[in-house]
Amino acid sequence: MKKLLIFFSIVMCSILLVACGSSSKDDTATSTSSEAKEIVYRFGHAAPEGDPGDLLSEKMAEGIDQATDGQVTIEVFPGAQLGGEVEMVEQVRAGTIDFAFVTGGALSNFVEDVAFLDMPFLFDDLDHAQRVLKGEVGDQLKAKAEEKGLKILTFMNYGIANISNNKHDVYGPEDLKGLKLRTLENEIFMDTYRALGADPVPIPYPELYTSIQQGVVDGTDPLNVTMTGGKLYEVTKHLSKVGISYRAGVLVMNLDKYDELSDDLRGKLDTVVGESDDYYHSTIYPEYEKSAEKIMTDNGVKIIEQDEIDMEAFRKAVQPVYDKHESKFAEYISKIKE
Repeated sequence: MKKLLIFFSIVMCSILLVACGSSSKDDTATSTSSEAKEIVYRFGHAAPEGDPGDLLSEKMAEGIDQATDGQVTIEVFPGAQLGGEVEMVEQVRAGTIDFAFVTGGALSNFVEDVAFLDMPFLFDDLDHAQRVLKGEVGDQLKAKAEEKGLKILTFMNYGIANISNNKHDVYGPEDLKGLKLRTLENEIFMDTYRALGADPVPIPYPELYTSIQQGVVDGTDPLNVTMTGGKLYEVTKHLSKVGISYRAGVLVMNLDKYDELSDDLRGKLDTVVGESDDYYHSTIYPEYEKSAEKIMTDNGVKIIEQDEIDMEAFRKAVQPVYDKHESKFAEYISKIKE
């Protein structure tokens, strides 16, 4: 009897050990399965296919697919398929789309401090802008964005706003008097063009081409990418490279979705973003800018270079804009001037 009890005890212990081992294996399998779960993200932007913003998004989608061996896929929706820029930022906040590449003007509707980037003649050049936005000022703006549920992954150079019109050449502020210029419905932009003597007219970008064509406005403040992507070279033949304001492109992601990534995937995403940023600024952007100017001149646009323009008069004319708005952004602007 005693031997029988010992036998049954040994059998029961063996069963328990097998069960525990099986459970441990199941847990490990579940954990591994969870970590290897495929993720599909939606990425929206307003640029037409082939524009810098589109090329950036495709580069990033390719990079994350390779870095994660296909575990993370990014589906790109170009040409405002998911809505306008402001709508896309709202959707990123809500989590209905995951990434968006938008201009700073659109983001400032949600992160008010970003609006200071619209101040006229704020940066010396594009390199200056990148140094500022990749430093302390950029970190401050990223922190403000996180308060709104947005993760700013990086800031890009989207372009420099110039002045184009279908009336005459512009060499100084006096040449803008009476011109109706389309701009964004943005207080800083509106105040800037009023200070220069122009009549600012807020019009949605998709309506700009026909608005110029029909005489609703005489011109606008385009980036090279909007002159070519929107074929504005067909309806405005005078472009002055005033460089009146810097336009940032901002890559944003839903903050919760960024935070819920594993450390490994988050690190891979950050690496891909950094590599895409480098490629954008070293290759995509400069090559596009060069080709854009050729497209414009080939289509009869007269380009007036900055050394032909009375830049001192332009800077002096916009001082009232700083008098009105600088105090709101003094912390940022003082750091830029350091």
